[in-house]
Amino acid sequence: MASSNPSYTLIDAPVRSFMTTPVKTIDLANPLSDGVRMMKESNVGCLVVVENDKPVGIFTERDLVKIISERTKPLELKMSHIMSKPLSTIAPIATLWDAIALMGRLDIRRLPVVEDGKLVGILTEKDIFRLIIARQNLILESVAEYLPTMTREQLKGLITQFGDQRPPSLH
Repeated sequence: MASSNPSYTLIDAPVRSFMTTPVKTIDLANPLSDGVRMMKESNVGCLVVVENDKPVGIFTERDLVKIISERTKPLELKMSHIMSKPLSTIAPIATLWDAIALMGRLDIRRLPVVEDGKLVGILTEKDIFRLIIARQNLILESVAEYLPTMTREQLKGLITQFGDQRPPSLH
């Protein structure tokens, strides 16, 4: 993940600044067994499925649970038959606000970042949570530095008052 720029807010921060790269991919002709092995070896929760290096779908832990519970010989299935599609993507110049709203609306945890048809990164819930936690820590450090006499209860009150800012689509 790229380092966060404190001058950005969730409203205007570009996805490019916080996406994860490189993205683990798998060809759509590969079997599920290859995908499971790749996910385990890479310690990732998803693979973007590609055809001729173009993203066409995504395979996630949720998909794995669904396939294993429904099929008798799932490891022989090709990625093209089990990937989630159509693939929802976002541009690297889109804002984090746009990404959060889209992920919430589609109930997805991972959003491939595509520019000119090419996969350039992936934005995950974990990336967004890291940013939010970093911002809260920055606020706490700033408050503690400028208001050293503030009590713990007063700090908690500030966090409660200002710490629950969410996009309207997630309320």
